[in-house]
Amino acid sequence: MSTNSKPKYWELKPLWCQPWSIIAFGIFLIFSTYYFSKNIFITSILIFIILIWWLLFLVLAPKLYIKSNEDKN
Repeated sequence: MSTNSKPKYWELKPLWCQPWSIIAFGIFLIFSTYYFSKNIFITSILIFIILIWWLLFLVLAPKLYIKSNEDKN
């Protein structure tokens, strides 16, 4: 990274907010919810919420960061 370029989105985030940790935690929640509840309805609701969470933090947030940096230049 050169001195005058903006840092990449994921370089600004702490370890617990990296893509691999977000995905791993979501998968852990899904499997543990099903393991303890054995209820596919509750697990399905959780899957839907996690997919929205992933969409927001893994897709939309980085795109908005890149777009805002392009608008500033």
